[in-house]
Amino acid sequence: PTEVGGGTDAGTGTDAGTSTDAGTSTASPWAANTRYAVGDVVSYGGVNYQCISAHTSAPGWEPPNTATLWKVAPSDTG
Repeated sequence: PTEVGGGTDAGTGTDAGTSTDAGTSTASPWAANTRYAVGDVVSYGGVNYQCISAHTSAPGWEPPNTATLWKVAPSDTG
């Protein structure tokens, strides 16, 4: 038998931790030096957070450290 295809996608694991599509909104991973608007939803440490004050993020401003910028996002259980 002749094998067709290279099988190059096996075991790459590049999509680990990106399954945030359980609800209607998909959270992007939080990142420093990124502009966030009120209502934006990000994920950090396995928790989704919603932006409550527009800002540009900075190192050390992770959502659990900045209660004036982020709140835990409500879950989409509708």
